Formats: sequence, C-alpha cells, structure tokens
Amino acid sequence: MRKSNIDNESLRNRNFVLACVASFLLYASVYAVVLPLMRSGLAGDIGHYFVLGSIAVGPFHAWLADKFRRKHVWVYPFIGVLLVSVAYAYATTPHQFSALALAQGVCFGLATSAGITVSIDVVHTGHRTEANMVYTFVGRLGMTVGAMVGLWLMPISTYHWFVPVAAGCLGVLAASWIYVPFRAPIGLPVVSTDRYVLGRAVLPACNVLLLAFACGLLALSMPGGATSLFLLAALAPWLVRMFVKLSHHCQRATGNMTFNLFLDAGLLYGAMMGVGLAGRGMFPGWVALSLAALSVLMFVGITRVYYRKKRVR
Repeated sequence: MRKSNIDNESLRNRNFVLACVASFLLYASVYAVVLPLMRSGLAGDIGHYFVLGSIAVGPFHAWLADKFRRKHVWVYPFIGVLLVSVAYAYATTPHQFSALALAQGVCFGLATSAGITVSIDVVHTGHRTEANMVYTFVGRLGMTVGAMVGLWLMPISTYHWFVPVAAGCLGVLAASWIYVPFRAPIGLPVVSTDRYVLGRAVLPACNVLLLAFACGLLALSMPGGATSLFLLAALAPWLVRMFVKLSHHCQRATGNMTFNLFLDAGLLYGAMMGVGLAGRGMFPGWVALSLAALSVLMFVGITRVYYRKKRVR
C-alpha cells in the first residue's frame, strides 16, 4: 500500500515541492498574460471579468473538492487556464476578451482553491501552518515573476502566447505528478462558504485588499511599477499566517483562499484604476503611496488589535 504523505514528518517532501512548483507556474502563467493585456487597453474587459469569474465560482469550491478527486479539481481547471491563454491570441473584440477572462477567472479560482487544499493534504499536521506560508509565498513570487516577464517581453499592443503557455504546460505536469491521499466524501452542500470566505477574516482581508489596490495602481501605470508586486510577495507568508491563525479546525484552506481572493481582487482593480488615471495624464503614485500608508495605519490601529483578540491558534 502506498504510504500517505500525512505520515511524512518533513515539510519538504516530494508532493509538497511539486505543489509549490505548480502554484508558482499557475500564478506566473496567469499574470504573464492578464496584466499585459490589461495594459494594452483592455483593463476593464480583462480585469473586471477575471475577478468576477473568481468570485462566482467560490461558493462551489467545497462541494467540488468533496464530490471529485481533489487533484482532478486542480489539474482540469489548470488545463482550462492554459487553453484560455492560447485562445487570447485569437480574440479580436472586447466581448471575446471579456468572455475569455470570465472563463479564465473561473478556472483560476477553482485551481487556486484546490491547490491550497492539496498543499495542506500532503504535509504532516504539525507543518500545516508553515506549509500555508511557504505555499502562498511561492505562488505570489510566481505572480510577480510572471507579471514582470510578461510585461518585459510583450509589446504593449501585442499578446505573446509563449510565456504563459509554457508556464502553464509545466504547471499542469507538476500538478499531475502529485500523489494526494484519498479522502472520503463527507456530503457537503453544493453551495457554501467553506474554502471560499472565512467570516472571521473579512476585516484583515479588507486590509489586504487596500494594500494590494495600492500596488495595483503602480503596476501598470508607470515604468517599473510591477516591482511593487515584490512587496506583496514578501508580505504574503506573514499575512496569510494571520488568516490561518484566525481559522478554526479544518478552516486553514478557507482562510488562505480568503486572503488570495481579496489580494487578487484588490490588485486587479487597482491596476484598472491605474491604467485609467495614466490614460488621463494623471500620475497615481501619490494616491498609491497614500493608500499604502492608510493600509499600514489600518493594520496597526485596527487589524492587529482584532487579530490578537480573535485568533484561535
């Protein structure tokens, strides 16, 4: 019988490493195409519908992971992300780009949620908080690298398919090679907030959204603005730790998904506003710095106090 990885004492076991590699490549493949397309004049057509798709599929995460094999709920949507990346090259109208962004948002939301669940499943219970931190950092590093490479290699008005497709193919392979221990279905309802939004973490999530919005303002509106994404990657493990420690038993994945959902929404809507302000000849730098300062004040004066009072781990 194959040994379950939950009995493996080491965090750096084969399956967790593969999960981190797949996460890095998932975020890299998505942001290597989404942000360049947004900068090309499709900010609203891409960003808004991508976020909408990620949100719309959220209430079904838990049921899908319970009904089907968790690795399949990760790999198949990952393939969907890859196929949409190819389809972008053939889109010609704003409506086509919007439809593709909506589909990619749905696939990305499913793959993100399933990936978080799998990354927790393949490590020992005593390492799961650390696993959340490492997994989140690697994914957000992939977001930053993918965005910077995509923006650097792709002309402003042209979508080049090679980077996101290559990253997506390698990511699908990495996710396919993971062995996930069997989990018997427990009969979850079709629609629920499990593995979607953790109610106890909404206040910290709003704080994360504000910071991500500030970084998004800079990402596409000024030369080198994408380097602001390194800040989100660097802070990601410590921020997600707060979400994990606010969660009750078996809610780590829900807390982690809440963090990621609000960060992606804040980043993409911030990028949309940044592109709009830059198009009007306005420099959003001071707005971004003001919002970043406000997010720090919110954390020090409100979020940290709330976290210390409500944490359960």
